[in-house]
Order: sequence, then structure tokens, then C-alpha cells
Amino acid sequence: MANYAVWNVRKRHESLTKPLKAKRLKKRARIRIGLEEALERKRATAETPAES
Repeated sequence: MANYAVWNVRKRHESLTKPLKAKRLKKRARIRIGLEEALERKRATAETPAES
């Protein structure tokens, strides 16, 4: 039996309307898409107010 109606159930069902958990990226993949630099900037800004 085909599972063609699964997407429809996901849209209708209240607990399934939330997006699925994001896929984990390895560090190399994060660097390739520029995400690692953004995370480093975010960490740096989070650390500075804590020190003050």
C-alpha cells in the first residue's frame, strides 16, 4: 500500500504541524555553508555581556 496520504495527515494533525527536528550538521558542513562563523559571532556576543 502506498503512503501517499502521509503528508496530508501531517498537515491535519495538531501535534504534527510543527516542523520536524532540524538535521544535525557536522562541523565541516557548517563551515562550508558559513554557519560556523555565525555561531562563533553569536557565542562572542553572548560572552561579552556576561563578563561585564
